[in-house]
Amino acid sequence: MQANLYASWTSTEGFGVHWDDHDTVIVQLDGAKRWRIYGTTRAYPLYRDIEDPGEAPAEPIADLVLRPGDVLYVPRGVWHAVSADQGVRSLHVTCGLQTHTATDLMAWVSEQMLTREDWRRDLPLLAALDVQADVVDGMRKRLAELLEDPTLLARYRAAMDGQAVGRMVPSLPYIDGIPADPHLRVRLTTARAVLDVGEDAVTLSAAGAVYEFAPEAEAVLRPLVDGRTVDLATLADAVGLALEDVAGLVQELVAGQAAVVGILL
Repeated sequence: MQANLYASWTSTEGFGVHWDDHDTVIVQLDGAKRWRIYGTTRAYPLYRDIEDPGEAPAEPIADLVLRPGDVLYVPRGVWHAVSADQGVRSLHVTCGLQTHTATDLMAWVSEQMLTREDWRRDLPLLAALDVQADVVDGMRKRLAELLEDPTLLARYRAAMDGQAVGRMVPSLPYIDGIPADPHLRVRLTTARAVLDVGEDAVTLSAAGAVYEFAPEAEAVLRPLVDGRTVDLATLADAVGLALEDVAGLVQELVAGQAAVVGILL
């Protein structure tokens, strides 16, 4: 999700009649804003699409004025125009909800296929048709095997959570490393980290990076993944490690922009 804040003092429209490639939830904070809703000309359009949605309908199907406290939901692909033409200023926040489509899933699936030699091999573009057909049939079978996995969407969601970018916060003044300060507090920069606990290792996927630690690190990582802000002394006591070892683990996360430290967090 992303949030944009819009302030208007004149009736001039910022974008004209347009549609967005993601769902939006609008919350009016101050003043008034006029929303004209025109409907859709193409279901579920994408930013990168192969067909143009055409021209917007000539007449709106709804003409609304939002005032403080009003909330409006505009689905993806719905044409709309917005203006502060009510004679007062306007302040509203638009929350954009990024969607996941089948095309996103298939792009991720294609990356998973890179583990297979036959999917990394050159395509026989100049071979006989029967050879080409055999190759395509092999690809179809491989793909069908993966799509038959009932946990596929759950795996995709976990992978996307692990890639969610963290909210950048500088860990000043600890530029050269994290000191073994028991009062130093730490938290993750992302609320969508994924912790996988295996027999021989613990894997943390956070802010687009993957970290592998010894099983003992679970007690250090678990409260952070749960969204807590914890001081180094508490983490060290929980796992029975030296404060220096915990600081070293945290340093890896800070270097990868997956965690932030500070006294006043």
